[in-house]
Amino acid sequence: MRYKRLGKTGIKVSEYGLGTWAMGGGAYGITDDDESIRTIHRAQERGITFLDTAPMYSDKVDGRSETVCGRALRGRRDKWILSTKFGRSLTPDGSAKSTIVEDYSNKRIMESTETSLDRLQTDYLDVLFVHTPTPDQPGLFNPEEAFSTMTRLKTQGKIRAVGFSFHLYAGSWIEQIEPFLRSGVIDVVQVGISLMLPEPIDNLLPIIKETDTGFVARESLANGFLTDSFTIEGPFNAGDPKANLPKGKIQEKLDKANQFKFLLNLSPGISSLPEAALHWTVSMPEVSTVIPGAKNIEELEQCIRGADAEPFEQATMNEIRDIQNTWGDWKIYG
Repeated sequence: MRYKRLGKTGIKVSEYGLGTWAMGGGAYGITDDDESIRTIHRAQERGITFLDTAPMYSDKVDGRSETVCGRALRGRRDKWILSTKFGRSLTPDGSAKSTIVEDYSNKRIMESTETSLDRLQTDYLDVLFVHTPTPDQPGLFNPEEAFSTMTRLKTQGKIRAVGFSFHLYAGSWIEQIEPFLRSGVIDVVQVGISLMLPEPIDNLLPIIKETDTGFVARESLANGFLTDSFTIEGPFNAGDPKANLPKGKIQEKLDKANQFKFLLNLSPGISSLPEAALHWTVSMPEVSTVIPGAKNIEELEQCIRGADAEPFEQATMNEIRDIQNTWGDWKIYG
């Protein structure tokens, strides 16, 4: 396992982290909390130090993933760099599902942070992220107010770094947050980037490099399209958005994914498509860590199998970019 700086924070993180959305259940199917805890402990044994969670990573009500992480980190907190988020909450709607409610107010920031600290059984967070606010909703998210409140939490020692998690293809977030990146207010960003969603390479990574901002990569398996684990017929878990796509669209995306199978066995330790996809992500120097999700030890081991491989050579990265540049649409869904 290699380690990198989380940008200007100076915090060292493992190149491969662990995302815990799946540990909350929901669209990821049935999960076992004890198995999730064993998975986190195995991740530590394998050299992983970055753990990402959020209040809404759960099944019907907030908190399952955070609670599991808190149990897993008991007596081990100093071994982990821990991040969570605020702004998105699950509210039961009387049916089998829950409604996602967004609230990024100062009051909510403070309340959510204290609740997360309690669930996670810690007195500080290494990174607190704004959780992917919906764009183009006037009054929903005020960057000046939110980042001011988060900076106050940083001064108080409740958090070590201010983070912003967002969808690059949704709205004009770069334009809105660039001043906060360049002023140093935002310490870390979390953004989806993958072989099939390379847009940040041109639109965001240059700013990340200039401002020495930490970069946490998520969705690097393209919501499953880079796992080589299903066909147009599935299998899909209940609630998986891929199940609602037309079969022709699923096949189109699988065909795109298959263009990268030339990467297999190109580098020692890279023998599967998901290994290649994750390895491509961390081969970019601007990426601090990638956070594939796993809900059991088997999935974890599959994700980190290529963690010790040498970064792809620049010629390989250029060949990948040439393939990506033949596409006109980066969106995974739609």
